[in-house]
Order: sequence, then C-alpha cells, then structure tokens
Amino acid sequence: MALRVRITSIFLILLVLIGCSTPASAMELVHLNSAKPPPSALKTQARGIEPEKGLPIWGHLSKPSGEGPFPALVLMHGCAGIHASHERWSKLLNELGYVTLILDSFRPRNIFSVCSTFSRAASPPLRALDAQGALSYLQKLDFVDANKVGVIGWSHGGMSALAAVTKHGIASRFKKRFKMAIAFYPYCYANQTSDIPILILIGESDDWTPLETCKILLEQSMKDQSPLQMVVYPRAYHAFDDPALGDGFYVDGLNGQRHFIQYNKSAHADAKNQVENFLAIHLSK
Repeated sequence: MALRVRITSIFLILLVLIGCSTPASAMELVHLNSAKPPPSALKTQARGIEPEKGLPIWGHLSKPSGEGPFPALVLMHGCAGIHASHERWSKLLNELGYVTLILDSFRPRNIFSVCSTFSRAASPPLRALDAQGALSYLQKLDFVDANKVGVIGWSHGGMSALAAVTKHGIASRFKKRFKMAIAFYPYCYANQTSDIPILILIGESDDWTPLETCKILLEQSMKDQSPLQMVVYPRAYHAFDDPALGDGFYVDGLNGQRHFIQYNKSAHADAKNQVENFLAIHLSK
C-alpha cells in the first residue's frame, strides 16, 4: 500500500508539473466551437452540410514565420489533458512549416482527466466533433491552406483522431474532411477504417492501449484497401515520446487497472522522422 501511495504521489506531482503546464507565450489562445452532431446519414446524403456551432471550446494556436498559406494540424491531447510534450511537438511542427492548434477538449467541460474515470462528455466520438470544429476554424484563417489540414492525437486523443476520420463514423456526415491523420498509441477498433492516409505509432510493450487492437484494425484496413500504415516500436511502452516520464512508473487506469508509462529515446527519435516524412507525403504536397 505504501508503495502504491508513493507512486500515485509521484504521478500527481508530474501532473502538476507537466499536465497543467501553460502553453508557451508564442502560442495564441483562441476560442472556437465544437461542431454539433450532424443529422442522419439519409439527410446528409441529400445535401452536404457545414458544421453547426456547438459547445464553446478553446485551443492554443501557433504558426511558422512568414505569411503562408501553410498546411495545418489539429493536435489532440491524451487522457490527462495538455502538457509539455504536446507543446514540444507543436514547436517542432511549426519549424517544419505547419500551423498547429492544440485543442483543449477538457477544461471547457470542467474535466481534469479521464485516465481513471470515464466521461461521456469527453468521449472520443464527441471529441471528434471538437476536431471537426477546429477544422472549420482553421480553414477560415488567411494563413492556412484550407485544403491541407490534418489531425494528430495521442492516446485518448489518438482514439479521437481516428474517430474524426473513420469513413463509417461521424466524419462521413461532414462535407469538409481532414486530409490525413496520425495517432500515437491509440486504442483501435476494427471498424475505424478510413479513405484518407493514417499513420499509427505504437509501442510493442504498451499495456494501456494494446498493440493487438491496432493489428486487427490494420488487417481490416488491408481487406478494405484503406491507406493505413503502422509503426511498432520494440520494448516501447505507452507515452514513449514524453521525455518527462524518464525511466517510467505505473499509473491508475480505468476499472482499477494499472499501466506502465515510460520514455523511449530511440522510439521518440524515429517517431519524429516518421511524422515528418508522412506529413511531407500526405499533407504538404
């Protein structure tokens, strides 16, 4: 019991230090709206629809130097909200020539974390509507190329990113679509095939969002001839791209389960290259 209390305390300290970090000053706090749930598929087939305004949400916008127009990316945080790792990715993507919008799906809903408690208000399908609202927002900016907007998500945000682009899901009801998606260590479902390019990056040793679920999705995507790629990192655990995790520790998940999270330097380095190359092929050109 004492060990568990100590580990939990370490996790809480880390959440204070990185889970609630304030985005860098170069980022602009912007207000937008989640999209409203669209009408039935039958009504949508009759006419393409624009997203209606839904819940007021916000995000942190940053851009490369210059006037643009630039390709853009919606960044979707994991179950503990926005932290420093997302800001580092945002900075890297800005340096590569992409506008980024780190979307906050939790604080507008008065949610701190969904790592160990389920919240229907911030489920991946509803967060997919946040992503759709962010897509609509970015496409209206003068310095964004409206035809080149993608989405990247981590863990719970990776699940949300997949939900935002699956061809049988909510995204199919909107006229405007993301051009590509990248999901870091998501939990996958076999029906999440898509007609846009998807890249999944996941650790072989992940015990929170098991690799096997994404293998099933990959097999189904191959059957459907859906453009999905997956990179698996040996001996890498959940959140392998977050340097703040160091040698790793256990955290509480849903239903009393515990999961190991750990930084993996080599996996992180390769993931940066994978993301850069994937974006160059599927978003920049």
